[in-house]
Amino acid sequence: MILEYAIGAFILGGLVGLIRDYKATVKASSFMAFLGSLALLWQVYYVYTNGPVTGSLFGIPVRIDNLSIVFLLIIGLVGVASSLFAINYMEMFENVGKGWVYAVAYNTFLASMALVVTVDSMEYFVMSWELMTLSSFILVFFSEKLRDVDASVKYYITMHFLDTIPLFLALGTAYSLVGSFDKLTFENIANAMANAPFHTKAVFGGLLMIAFMTKSGMIPFQFWVAETYRAAPTSVSAVMAGAMEKVALYGLIALIWRIVGTSYSLGLFVAVIGAITLTVGTLYALRETNAKRLLAYHSIGQMGYIWLGIGIGMALIPKGGFLAAVGALGAFAGLFHALNHAIFKASLFLSAGAVEYRTGTVDLDELGGLGKTMKVTALAALFASLAISGVPPFNGFLSKWLIYVSGYYSHSYVLALGAVLAAFISAATLASFVKFYGTQFGGEMKRYDVEEAPAGMLAGQWILAGLTLLIGVFPGTVTGILNVFNAPIDTNLYKIGFKSVFFSPVLFVIVLGILTFGLYLVFKPEYKEAKPWDCGSTQIDEDEYRINAEGYYIKYEEKIGSFYRLGDWFYSVGAGIIHYIVRAYLWMASYFTKIVDTPYTKVESLDDLREREIMHIDEEVFKPLIRFLNIARDVLPGIRLGTFIVIALIVVGAIVGLLIAM
Repeated sequence: MILEYAIGAFILGGLVGLIRDYKATVKASSFMAFLGSLALLWQVYYVYTNGPVTGSLFGIPVRIDNLSIVFLLIIGLVGVASSLFAINYMEMFENVGKGWVYAVAYNTFLASMALVVTVDSMEYFVMSWELMTLSSFILVFFSEKLRDVDASVKYYITMHFLDTIPLFLALGTAYSLVGSFDKLTFENIANAMANAPFHTKAVFGGLLMIAFMTKSGMIPFQFWVAETYRAAPTSVSAVMAGAMEKVALYGLIALIWRIVGTSYSLGLFVAVIGAITLTVGTLYALRETNAKRLLAYHSIGQMGYIWLGIGIGMALIPKGGFLAAVGALGAFAGLFHALNHAIFKASLFLSAGAVEYRTGTVDLDELGGLGKTMKVTALAALFASLAISGVPPFNGFLSKWLIYVSGYYSHSYVLALGAVLAAFISAATLASFVKFYGTQFGGEMKRYDVEEAPAGMLAGQWILAGLTLLIGVFPGTVTGILNVFNAPIDTNLYKIGFKSVFFSPVLFVIVLGILTFGLYLVFKPEYKEAKPWDCGSTQIDEDEYRINAEGYYIKYEEKIGSFYRLGDWFYSVGAGIIHYIVRAYLWMASYFTKIVDTPYTKVESLDDLREREIMHIDEEVFKPLIRFLNIARDVLPGIRLGTFIVIALIVVGAIVGLLIAM
């Protein structure tokens, strides 16, 4: 099983953390993550050409079917690009040190996501899910800045209360039906659930729905997304937005749809939640001036599109006949947009990371004029911006268009309204990315005299940015893998469509090219450099001759100010809930502190816990192992290796030896 090679590479990537030198550690571990992600893509190709694979991975039951490979494709593509990018990008955190933390957490993060979408046991699904959450939590506070640590703590507490608890309760429900942990395969649970009473199905499905909505950032559980993605290293944010959110979509389909079953009402609920989320997320992104928070809110919005498509499928497929075909189209479009979103959103985060790497900021109000010095990054950002905005011939247009078509043919006013709303919000998305792109790469700002990003970072961006155009022009490259629901779509090299509604990307490109060339010949534009008009003033610096990000849509924001005020109130309610949960945690932590420290220790804030060495119960269990690893790390000689090339060669040699042994 090729998955073994991928997990083996990720394990070796974590073991690379034994290297003391920070740069060597992050480069070698990122390289091993790159190899592991490539192995995931190899597994996708094997299953697509040879059929599903069933077996055991280190004693864990695994089944890789046509649904699993869609998500392995997403994790593999995002992992390949982000890992290449991280080889240089993670140098930004050299002053933090602790390269071993990054090595272990990053590789564990990728490995755990791969396990979530391939294990064939509810028990191991929950364990892998928790490993994914824990490793991502560690990566979020990697910078160790106070604001980032607070964001990571709130993220982890949110995940525990809205993810971990529901998942463990769902696991207990499944165990009560099956009666044995050894028999907790998804097939056994589905068979038991078929004969279970309605209230058992409702409890099991409801618990899972809360967990998957939270991890996807759906309304009303989206409050953790913006600060978490802002706080994490940008290469990690790309993986979280591009891949981790999609893992929750896998859970929605594999555990709720396939095991519990679906109905028109459940599908309508999922679609309505998706429509509301795509609206709220996109409108909040429109007013953001921090590049990473802007992209985070668009992740919320784009996940809304995906859930809308899947909801149409869940609602209509059970009806049979023509509506079942429409539902299959909607579900296909949802999966298609999941892949497309993973590609262009990860690419956008990597472009923002490249700007951050060179300028030290992601504040759009402080940026501008970078298009002249970072041309390759600017072009990658332009491709991805057009893709997320649904502009043809990029990939985002096709999946959004198919969602609109499925909503139109649904014979449901609610679903049709959701599709119309999605089309309208695409205009707001385009407006938002005019700001995102223009404020960074447009204008004449001379404040940043920077060079282009390193080659590895550019490769990471362009692996994904190139795919936005390739898939957009030739959708047949991926439609075979994505058509899990047997949607009656007609696709070949030249067209894609449903019934009589077709779009030809190739023809569109040809016509657009001819029109562009013709207009150029007719008007023969001349390009001349000229200084901006200063209205006679001699006191204003040229860097100020521009509209900053905050002022782009200020009048529009004033028009819908009541919407933002209502949303801010909901955010404040969520923040208050998290605050009291943190206080409850601190109250409990104070008793553990008294046990291992002194009876007079006061714990009133997270800083109080950070300032003293406190032993918790789980630390008591693992401390001997940690102490042994620290001793081994200190006494092993010759760990420092001169260059990354030598490290890479040795690590590759190790994995080759492991593969031969297997």
